[in-house]
Amino acid sequence: LYRKDRHATMKQENSHLSNNDISISLGKKWNSESPAVRQKYTELAKMHKVAPL
Repeated sequence: LYRKDRHATMKQENSHLSNNDISISLGKKWNSESPAVRQKYTELAKMHKVAPL
């Protein structure tokens, strides 16, 4: 979900990067995010796992 939320912005700001490079960059950003941001996305992921299709 974090990647999904931030991919378009990252691609727009860095149009020369491949999807793989964007994923690597976003992974590094995720690792440096504050606990509050990480908790937000962890909770969202839990909600999506439980949500019926």
